[in-house]
Amino acid sequence: MSESEWTKILGWPGYRVYRSEINEGAKTLRLWVRRKRGNRKLECSGCGRKSNEIAEVYEREVRDLPWSEYRTTVVIELYRVRCPDCGIKAEKVALLPSKAPFSKRFEEAVGQACESAPVRRVARQFGLAASTVRAIDLRYLERWARERRRPALRQMGVDEIYLGKKQKFLTVVTNLETGEPLWFGRERKKETLDEFFEKHLSAF
Repeated sequence: MSESEWTKILGWPGYRVYRSEINEGAKTLRLWVRRKRGNRKLECSGCGRKSNEIAEVYEREVRDLPWSEYRTTVVIELYRVRCPDCGIKAEKVALLPSKAPFSKRFEEAVGQACESAPVRRVARQFGLAASTVRAIDLRYLERWARERRRPALRQMGVDEIYLGKKQKFLTVVTNLETGEPLWFGRERKKETLDEFFEKHLSAF
């Protein structure tokens, strides 16, 4: 299969496959990718500022979605940029949402699987440790929370949960219209709710 065909199958916007390697015995596929010509809009991962000054070129290997029965990894060529504010920093790449060795769409597949199955079952399905699945699921939920459109907060409810003799109570603030928990605070004191009003209410 040609590299242009692999590029179409991989479907990473702005990147092209320039080398591929298949191990039929181990059922693995490795693809080496780099930016397409003209795709040179680099962003600092620290502050998001655009920069065209490249300090270093390096490679990073991440696991991607499987292709048929082949476990797929992608070796991506990346840059470290000279940012006027942050110094030398890795470029920001939307396809790689964290420092973990997984692509964004792989983490999304794991996170979506966790919505309907226990962690151990998802771990077996993807051949991962249960702790790795939990970490991926947490990052998936954090991205979902940042990107989703929040419903307007018109009616707010406050309740408490008893945790036991040691931890005692947890204060819960809820959107009464949707039933969605918005915030949790330790104890059930006036200071607990004051913290929500002073530091967190504006986020809703």
